[in-house]
Amino acid sequence: MVPIVYHPRYNLTAFGLERRHPFDGRKYRRIHDALIARGIRRAGDFVVPRPVDRDELLKVHAPEYLRSTRNPEALAKSLEIPILRRLPGWTLDWRILAPMRYATGGTILACRLALEEGMAINLGGGFHHAAAEWGGGFCVYADVPLAARLLRDEGKVEKVLVVDLDAHQGNGTASIIGPWKWAEIFDVFETAVFPPVKELEDHPRPLPSGVIGQEYLDVVRDSLPRILDDFRPDLLVYNAGSDPFEGDPLAHLRLSAEDLVDRDLLVVTEARERGVPVAMVLSGGYASTSWKIHADTVEALATRFDRG
Repeated sequence: MVPIVYHPRYNLTAFGLERRHPFDGRKYRRIHDALIARGIRRAGDFVVPRPVDRDELLKVHAPEYLRSTRNPEALAKSLEIPILRRLPGWTLDWRILAPMRYATGGTILACRLALEEGMAINLGGGFHHAAAEWGGGFCVYADVPLAARLLRDEGKVEKVLVVDLDAHQGNGTASIIGPWKWAEIFDVFETAVFPPVKELEDHPRPLPSGVIGQEYLDVVRDSLPRILDDFRPDLLVYNAGSDPFEGDPLAHLRLSAEDLVDRDLLVVTEARERGVPVAMVLSGGYASTSWKIHADTVEALATRFDRG
């Protein structure tokens, strides 16, 4: 079966204050539970990660930045929830940062499993607005660049392609991997939304607001095969944000839930047909049904790619 990585600590709670941001901090549990209820996986089938540690985080983050995350004022700014600055640092670490460290560990584990099994899915991660020296957009740790850096340092990969189909540009990821000649990013994003300043990227595909599903899928279908054939990565890390959904409150693209299933199947199929391992992370999505969209896509991928 396709490995699916999950830990109960992924879920974010801060005495209800986290609801001041439209991100659903409990969507990871909802996806996990839906996959069990649908018979896609049993409770014991999920792979449990450990949290990333500080030495690993220092592979991509500046020490000064990691120290700043202990400051409630700085952390509240990264999380875009000003009221969190009133909570003590230890509470924010327990309720917010520790879950993000587990999810970051989940991304690293999913990448390792993808190299072994051909594909793996982390039910968290995709913190693509986190850079080496700053965070933002509810992202603190740069999980995807970190996983790529660790695997490269260990000699397990030579080239990594990041495919970012979240509605928002992966500015943090782009800023970190930009100097790396061995990593590239293909990023389809809406120009009119956060972040206000876009980073330079290898393969940017900016879109106007209002793009419908077929137009969006054509962009991916026309671009991804060529990028895969030209770059020939050893690993594809797929940032599968659900916020291109037509009902998302923080973006203005018009993909249906069915379009998003087709998008994820398209990305994974193009990579697997070329023998490229795929690690998928979930990233953003702010509609109330975001968890269901992700559950639907994971179910579709498991149905197609599970073996035996």
